[in-house]
Parts: sequence; structure tokens; C-alpha cells
Amino acid sequence: MGEVSDAYAGTRERMTALLRDANPTVRVPACPEWTVKDVAAHMAGVVDDVLAGRLDGVGSDPWTAEQVKTRADRPIGDILDEWNEKAPAFEAVLDQFGAAGEQAVFDVVSHEHDVRGALGQFGAHDSDAVGIGLRWVAPIFVALLAEGGYAPLRVTTTNGQSWGKDEAPGMLRAPAFELARALSGRRSHNQIRGFEWSVDPEPYLPAFEFGPFHPPVTDVVEASA
Repeated sequence: MGEVSDAYAGTRERMTALLRDANPTVRVPACPEWTVKDVAAHMAGVVDDVLAGRLDGVGSDPWTAEQVKTRADRPIGDILDEWNEKAPAFEAVLDQFGAAGEQAVFDVVSHEHDVRGALGQFGAHDSDAVGIGLRWVAPIFVALLAEGGYAPLRVTTTNGQSWGKDEAPGMLRAPAFELARALSGRRSHNQIRGFEWSVDPEPYLPAFEFGPFHPPVTDVVEASA
């Protein structure tokens, strides 16, 4: 087990503790079409699909929708049992997957905090999973800025992580947790404007909508425990 595997396992254990006795019908504002049970079904489904080699359309909406659909009639406890039974085999190879392993951590830790927000159980902002997930998504964001013709931007966290060229004319700085949430479509434009910028943030705001991520209209506040 390496750092990526450990980060995924730790997040799974925290999520299991949060969800085991939760009302399965609670809606998840960050994933408005899903309940907390649906999030659990997605996490169990990812592990099951990867281990079974069902990778056609991996990461797409139909792929994840099928994970939720096939577990719709099962209680959340059974879904969590499935996830915890199968996940160790999945986790054992994550460090060998390189960027794909870090992406799996980004997915699971994003959903951990989606569930925490739905249940009002905040915490774990400084987990190793947050740092590893950010390590995966931040370089993608910086590369997309370059591809989109934006002025170069150096992205940094308050704990010393950084991406982009030192000589970039612009700088964005924010806590790692806030940046990770912003780069997963969980922070509004208003909140992103509130980060520490050395340049006008307005031209960069459209860049925070990429892939499946869409900033919410209203602020999302996730207090630390």
C-alpha cells in the first residue's frame, strides 16, 4: 500500500462511518440528482466496474448512472458492505495506476465532502486525499488555461503546493481544500473571486467550468469541524 492507496482507504473508512447510520434519502446539494445512498452506490460501482473490467464509457454520466441504477433496490448498508469488501483489491493497485490512481482519490474525496455537506458533518479538510486529489486536478487546470489562451497563471496553496511557471504574470492563492473544491465545481464564482489574486480574476472565471464541473450559482460554505 502506497500513499495513494492509503488516501483512498482512509476516505472510504470516513465515508462509511458517515453513511452507515445516515438517512439514505438525504439529497446531496453538490450532486442534486443524487441522494447519499446514490453516492455510496457510485463509489461501490466504480470499484466493482474497474475490478470487473467494465471500462467502456468510464467516468461518463451513463457509466455512473448504471452504477446507481443497479443498486437502487438495495439498502445502503449492503452497498457499503460491497464497497468495503471489494475496495481493498482496488486500493492495492492504485499507486501503480499513476495519474488514474490520483484521479480515483480526487473522485472519492470530492464525494466525501459532498456527503459531509449533505449531512452537516464537516471536517477532514486537511486529509492526505485532498492534497493528492489536488495534485491530480491542478495541473490539468493550468494546462487548460494555456490551451484556452488565458494569460499564464501560477496556482498556489497556502501550504506550499504550486503549479504553473514561476514567471507567470498572474497568481492565484487559496487554501488547498478551497482550491480542490473550486476545481471540482463546488465553489461559486463569487467565492472564487474571494481567493487571493494578483490579477483581475474575472477573465479566468469561465475556466473553472471544465469537463463535468460547473460552479454553483450560490455560495457553498463547508465549515471545518
